[in-house]
Amino acid sequence: MMADDTTAQAGQERCDEPIRSLEILNQCIPLFETLKDPNRQQLLVRLVSGGPQTVGELADSSALSRTAVSHHIKLLAQAGLIEINKDATRRICSVNADRWLPLLDELSAALKADLAAAEQYRAGR
Repeated sequence: MMADDTTAQAGQERCDEPIRSLEILNQCIPLFETLKDPNRQQLLVRLVSGGPQTVGELADSSALSRTAVSHHIKLLAQAGLIEINKDATRRICSVNADRWLPLLDELSAALKADLAAAEQYRAGR
């Protein structure tokens, strides 16, 4: 019976430990905060589907003013979701997926692992 108590106690400790997904989730908060705005969501999707575009091109295909597009683009760049490269007077925007997609993949994998561990823990009770 002592071994069962020790095993149950060890399982409880494992379940109560801080989980990796919470750490990764905290790293994702700036991305989520930036993407909570529908205008920024639309601009990011336009860049994903249409490839690199200038601020002017994005403004032309949007109901937003050029000033508003510039503001949202700046916030997307600050969050690391896009890159802005200057070519003379043009600012060319492109998706920076290499930076944030691996983080989202890591979050997904950590959440799946945490769910599996929680299910295994509950099944072992």
